Parts: sequence; C-alpha cells; structure tokens
Amino acid sequence: MSQPAMDAAAFAEMKEMMGDTFNDIVSLSIESLPRQLAAIEQAIKTRDADTLFNAAHKIKSSSGTIGAFGLAERAEAVELVGRNGSADVDDADLQALRDAVDEVLAVLQKEI
Repeated sequence: MSQPAMDAAAFAEMKEMMGDTFNDIVSLSIESLPRQLAAIEQAIKTRDADTLFNAAHKIKSSSGTIGAFGLAERAEAVELVGRNGSADVDDADLQALRDAVDEVLAVLQKEI
C-alpha cells in the first residue's frame, strides 16, 4: 500500500470542481465512513462475507470522489476477501483500513 490515504492535490481539485456540492459530499463521508468501518468489523466477527464485501465496496467507491485513493486501495484489499466468499481479513489489512479512515476523517473534519 504505497499511497497516502488522501491525495491532497486530488482533494483540492475535487473541491474546486464541485463547489458547494463538495461540502455535502464531505458531510456525507464524515457520517458514513465510521458506519461502514463498523459494518466491516462486525462482518469479520460474524464471518459475513457478503456484508464485508458490500461495506468495503462502498468505502472504495466513495473514496475516489474525494481523492482518497489510498483509502480506496486499502478498502479494495478488504473487498477482495469478501468477494472471494471469506471474512478472514488479515489483521494488518484491517488496521491499514482503520488508519486510512482515521486519516481521511481528520482531513474532512478540517473542511467543515
């Protein structure tokens, strides 16, 4: 995982391009990222590969909208586990996802 969780240049570009809509996306991301991460953690505990896949996919997909390409990369690693019908996420991959979510949330919260 080579990228930082948030690509600062992409974030700035998206902010400029989207204008006021960007604030709505930031607010939605601040609200949804913790819920999606909690769903992933619960899916791992309950061994629910479908929920794992869906929650990780949502994080991956929405991250690109705000320039969080590193977060998307980490979510994809978890998503692939669920896609393969498993919920056995490597501890290091889960921690990398948690750290990336925290990093992105810190950046987003400065925007509000």
